[in-house]
Amino acid sequence: MSNEKRSEPLAAAEFTPLSSAGARRRIHISPLYLALGVVAILAGLVFIYLLVARAVIFRLEPGHASIEVSGLSFHIGDNFLLLPGAHKVSARADGYHALSVDIEVTGERTQEIELELDPLPGKLQVNSALEGIEVLINGEAAGSAPGLVENIPRGPHVVEFRKHRYFPLRQEIDIEGLGRTQTVEVVLKPAWGQLQISSVPEDAEVMIDGEPVGVTPLAAEVLETGTLLTIAKRGFKTWERQVSVKAGSLEAYPAIELVVADGTVDLSSSPAGAHVRIDGNFRGTTPTRIEISPLVDHRLELSLEGYARTVRTIRTEPEAHSSLELNLVPIIGRIQLSVSPDDAEVFVDGRSVGFGSTLLSLTARDHQLQVRKEGYESRSQEIRPRPDHDQSLDIRLLTLEQAYWAKRPPQVTSSVGASLKLIRPADSFTLGAARREPGRRANEAQRNVRLERPFYIGVHEITNGQFRSFRGEHSSSAVRGQTLDMDNQPVVKVSWNDAALFCNGLSRRDGLPVFYAESNGLVTGWDPDSHGYRLPTEAEWALAARVGPDGTAMMFPWNDNTYPPSTVIENYADQGAAEIVNFVLANYDDGFAVSAPVGSFRPNQKGFHDMSGNVSEWINDYFEIRPVRGEPLLDPTGPDSGDRHVIRGASWARASRSELRLAYRNAGRDGNLETGFRVARYVDKAMAEP
Repeated sequence: MSNEKRSEPLAAAEFTPLSSAGARRRIHISPLYLALGVVAILAGLVFIYLLVARAVIFRLEPGHASIEVSGLSFHIGDNFLLLPGAHKVSARADGYHALSVDIEVTGERTQEIELELDPLPGKLQVNSALEGIEVLINGEAAGSAPGLVENIPRGPHVVEFRKHRYFPLRQEIDIEGLGRTQTVEVVLKPAWGQLQISSVPEDAEVMIDGEPVGVTPLAAEVLETGTLLTIAKRGFKTWERQVSVKAGSLEAYPAIELVVADGTVDLSSSPAGAHVRIDGNFRGTTPTRIEISPLVDHRLELSLEGYARTVRTIRTEPEAHSSLELNLVPIIGRIQLSVSPDDAEVFVDGRSVGFGSTLLSLTARDHQLQVRKEGYESRSQEIRPRPDHDQSLDIRLLTLEQAYWAKRPPQVTSSVGASLKLIRPADSFTLGAARREPGRRANEAQRNVRLERPFYIGVHEITNGQFRSFRGEHSSSAVRGQTLDMDNQPVVKVSWNDAALFCNGLSRRDGLPVFYAESNGLVTGWDPDSHGYRLPTEAEWALAARVGPDGTAMMFPWNDNTYPPSTVIENYADQGAAEIVNFVLANYDDGFAVSAPVGSFRPNQKGFHDMSGNVSEWINDYFEIRPVRGEPLLDPTGPDSGDRHVIRGASWARASRSELRLAYRNAGRDGNLETGFRVARYVDKAMAEP
């Protein structure tokens, strides 16, 4: 800067603070404007509330009840302005239970809500000069009077007042409720009158309804509705009556004559059980307690079967107690008892009297006799000795096995009329035929068997009629105009399976367990323990058809071993069948070209018909030809499996030496015109093993 030019000197400036009027202008709001602003805000809020709020009208019962609503609300007349949502409402009124409920205000402009307060119960002040009055309201106990009965619902009620020995009082009272107390005055009328009571003798105790009131003579209060009057005096029978007297009256009862009291006797006898009669009237059996009138003689009579009648005269004092025991005299009869075995024990009326034969001396009445011994079936029977003469009695006990068989019927009949005879096997025998027997076939190998299990086997072959009771559509057909289909002819054209299923059906009908297992109409096995109907085993059939009483096997069903038979013995292929079969018996005419009605010919020596003729028969066993040596087969049922079953016996179509032999056997599975069957069954196993 040039030194030639000089600056002006600095001068002080004037300073004014900001707070001064000159630095800033002050803002001032008037109170009026402020108030107007607040009002405007509030008006806006009110407007919004009125816009959102909904009117709720409460209908109250009673109408004077006060009401409070939670939350923001405006009460305008009957209307409450409430915001939508949940609110709690409380209502109160004098004389009513307070009410508190939750309500929901909806979006509707106006809602009506009814609120009803429950009135408080009322009270009843019962006043009476009597104490202990029972109060019932509508039949229910409610309290006692005099006093205050509380908690009575508002409304009309039937109120009843009761007290013993007074007439009840019923009133209908309208209870105001609302917690108020009402008053009622109760006056009950006495329900008794006075009864003058006397007795002969006097000084007897008087009781009214069990309560003593004095001694005769006296006047006692007696109810009009009835009172139990009791008169008692020592040495006399107690007197009791139901009596009544009109309320408020005084009446006299006729003099009561007391009867002298009975005496009692405890009566017993040896033995006990004797019939007791007093003066001819039955009074029970000994031991017993009897009452008899005092001071007079009575006729006592005791009687017991088997004992002499006992008569006594008895007498007693009033109210006296005594005991009397009498020994009865037996009337004896004798029975000479013979017992076998001689070590069997004898019981009479359950008491042992010894072993074996003995002389029984017993009272002449019914006794229960029992004789028993281990391993034997006991015998029981009723005996009655006679005093006028001696008796004798034989008792023979059977072993359990003997008793079992004594009870098994020798013959049974099925529900279709098929009869079966009982066979009890004893000895071993041989199936088949010896190698040198004329006509023997290769399938007749000898086998030793032993049957131990008893069985029933059919007397006749099953007929068409019997088979059709299960399979009604079955027909046995005909041969060249000769029918095989009559009801009494043996059924044919049945397979082994058909025959076995018939046996099962018959078992079910007769209530027996089935022997054969079956599935889809086919036999799949059998149960050897079952005693239901079945086909006979080959051994059973042979025993019934072939084995004679002496145990030997017969060749033919006739007595000699000659062929052909000299007389008509069975239904074979005879002259009448010449046009049907190729080979017939010469000079033999049994009267039937085909099968005959079952039982048309004489039975064999064991009572069975048509075992070697008429029709051949299905056997239970599977077919086999191999011989079995060694020990006898026990109760054999044949092989376990196979494709064919045994057929035994000749038929109306057979005539050769080989076929008429009792050892002849064949095999098959399907039905044909000459094969039928008979049924068998075991004896019930449980019974067979006593």
